[in-house]
Amino acid sequence: MKTKILSSLLILSLGIGFGCDDKLDLPPLGELNSETFYKTVEDFEAASLGPYSTLLNFYFDQNGQGHYNGIEYPSDDTRHGGQGVNNNNDFIWLPNNGDFAWLYSQSYKGIMRANVILNEVPNADMVDQEKARFEAEAKFLRAYFYFLLANNWGNPPLISELTTTLEGAQVGNSQPGEVLNLVETDLIFAKENLPRSWTGTDLGRATAGAAQALLGKVYLYREKYSQAAVELNAVIGSGTYTLLDKFGDNFRESLENNRESLFEIQFTRGDFNTWLPADFGLEGNQNVGHAGTGRAIVFRASCFLGICAPGANGQGYGRMHATKSLQKEFEQGDPRIISTIYRQGDPYFGSSFDSLWSITGATPSKYLMDYISYDQPNAGTNNERVIRLADVFLMAAEAELLGNNNVSKAAEYVNIVRNRADPTGAILAPRSAAISPDAMLKFIMHERRVELAFEGHRYADLVRWHNASIIDIPNDIDFGNPGNQNWNETYLLKPYPQRELDLVQSLSQNPGY
Repeated sequence: MKTKILSSLLILSLGIGFGCDDKLDLPPLGELNSETFYKTVEDFEAASLGPYSTLLNFYFDQNGQGHYNGIEYPSDDTRHGGQGVNNNNDFIWLPNNGDFAWLYSQSYKGIMRANVILNEVPNADMVDQEKARFEAEAKFLRAYFYFLLANNWGNPPLISELTTTLEGAQVGNSQPGEVLNLVETDLIFAKENLPRSWTGTDLGRATAGAAQALLGKVYLYREKYSQAAVELNAVIGSGTYTLLDKFGDNFRESLENNRESLFEIQFTRGDFNTWLPADFGLEGNQNVGHAGTGRAIVFRASCFLGICAPGANGQGYGRMHATKSLQKEFEQGDPRIISTIYRQGDPYFGSSFDSLWSITGATPSKYLMDYISYDQPNAGTNNERVIRLADVFLMAAEAELLGNNNVSKAAEYVNIVRNRADPTGAILAPRSAAISPDAMLKFIMHERRVELAFEGHRYADLVRWHNASIIDIPNDIDFGNPGNQNWNETYLLKPYPQRELDLVQSLSQNPGY
């Protein structure tokens, strides 16, 4: 029943939006509408899943559209598999880029769905505590989408109330800082009103810890380092989260939603996923009720120069390869590399990895070590770990260093992450606190790269460090050619999709496009 209600609700909530597909213009089912639906706790339990469902749309596609092509490709961790040109990876970014447009439109779809809930909660037949919880969930998700938009487009349109007319959707660029101010306000409310944990079918919903960690991340990105340290230290000190004993266990499907994880995107097959992928799975579609990720087929090796990996093209397209610079970034013997990158001789789906399958000699192994294969290549069900405690430790180390000049605390947090990877310290020796702040910052940047590779953080890290004059991307970063030849400061932001510029006359393109 919850699934059927949600399907109807999401169709209703798609009336106005940026870049919505024609196939989503479907008639309402039955007599369900905003006057009869948004009343009870049960109604909002179903409605609140709408923004969560939108998150699935960033990951499902086997061609990598969305998260993989739009977020992973620009970093210096990934190299495209072909010998030709890949616009995203090679920094030939144009307003007609479909991957960027998908990120943009789906983010606004999620915002719209959150705004539906925020619009209806005040008039619901619920006690104030229940209203606050649904408001907090919607605000967390709205903040998540707006943070993505601000990081990638700078000053995107700000729509903080439900839009019900075409005229209301004609919103131009926001003022500098305006979107992130709303993000901060939303997350402060969310951390104060969300529960600490969930159980049963609610597992995976946003928690107070997830909101506080994301708030700390927002402060860090805005160079509000002391404020970031307060929030991130609070998450660490809460006692709710602890590092897993083994680094690689974070990415095993059998260990989803574990004690290190603060927020995950929930992937499952069948109609038992409470985050029902409402935008797809129409009658007759092979993926009815399916909420999968295309990660496996994007990451797994295919063929290079006529030499093919097992399952090539059917189970792996070889789209993403580990750059030489990422391979060199790992210290000799770092145990994390086996759960991050496949290299020559590594166990690989019943065989041994051959470096000749890759243009760089290595492909990503993260999330694939215990991959469960289904009949469709985009049917992977291993959750995306969006925020985990190791990331929080490293963000807190950076915030303590840059906000409080606390080299000792920064070293403590970095060493906690290193010690989990190598408890003996024989391979990854502890970082000394008796070094300069600049040296410690380099250690933090190194640790973030090897700990978080292929988790969607790297290019955003490079951009914020460049903007803060911590690094100079053209001189400090090795994208490989032609990426190094093409990169310039235009690519600190993505181009607004041409379709949005055509539809919204008051929307101005980012400089350089």
